[in-house]
Amino acid sequence: MLLYDEWITEDIRKEIKKFLENKDTSYQNLWDTVKAVLRGRFISWGALHKKSRNQQINDLPLQLKALEKEEQTSTKSSRRQEIVKIRAEINEIETKETIGKINKINS
Repeated sequence: MLLYDEWITEDIRKEIKKFLENKDTSYQNLWDTVKAVLRGRFISWGALHKKSRNQQINDLPLQLKALEKEEQTSTKSSRRQEIVKIRAEINEIETKETIGKINKINS
């Protein structure tokens, strides 16, 4: 399976190739059409990326709660390591979001 960025790049190439095959239209119309199609694709890719990121952000605390509940009943070092790993991921996501908001305010 292609990585997300490679998938987008390949999809863009296919779209451009499809439009370049049409020889009956002027270059300006062709260019305007390609721009409009790609703009729509970028918007949909951005929405898909944001949705998957938000899903991940929402899933991490639920996983953490479940692991902490299991930790209370029986202690395992592997479970403790998983709890620490999830907490680190949550902290990293929150830090990135905070830095992004600060940069947005400062610019």
